[in-house]
Amino acid sequence: MIRAFIAVNLAPLIGEEIAKVQAALKDAQGDIRWTRIEGMHLTLKFLGDIAQAQVEPILTALGNALSNQPSFHVQAHGLGAFPNLRRPKVLWAGLHGDGLAELQEKVESALVSLDFPREDRGFTPHLTLGRVRSLRGWGQVLAVVRKHEHLQFGESVIDHVTMYQSTLRPDGAVYSPLGIVPL
Repeated sequence: MIRAFIAVNLAPLIGEEIAKVQAALKDAQGDIRWTRIEGMHLTLKFLGDIAQAQVEPILTALGNALSNQPSFHVQAHGLGAFPNLRRPKVLWAGLHGDGLAELQEKVESALVSLDFPREDRGFTPHLTLGRVRSLRGWGQVLAVVRKHEHLQFGESVIDHVTMYQSTLRPDGAVYSPLGIVPL
């Protein structure tokens, strides 16, 4: 079985800018497991464990669904937390741009026919900076979040989606591309 998901990658400049803020957040010494910058992406659909034989049908369905989807620009800006800053579980940078919700909906719709259920939660485009393990040190982290909560990280063109395999390791997940679908 393969643990898989569908995602888009952003321009390296965005990762570089986020890394600067992530360093300041790390200095605040909160109890947070940080996401590696090189693995940062926008997840459009988490597939879970799939068989190797499902990879090609998934890529074909995505290719058909996205054949008329034009490329578009997104902006990365702002910091926040899920579910909120008082009870944080995930610290994130926001993504904004016309086309994101439409792209995610097309991915969802394409995969329903392959028996992947629709996501119950609404789509909130974001990049996960870290996962909060406990509130120890959160006050200091929150002060850094407030200082940078409206910061601009840059702009990126979205011109393809990638299907990834996620291999869980003690030092964090490693993502390997299984296929790319151009827009």
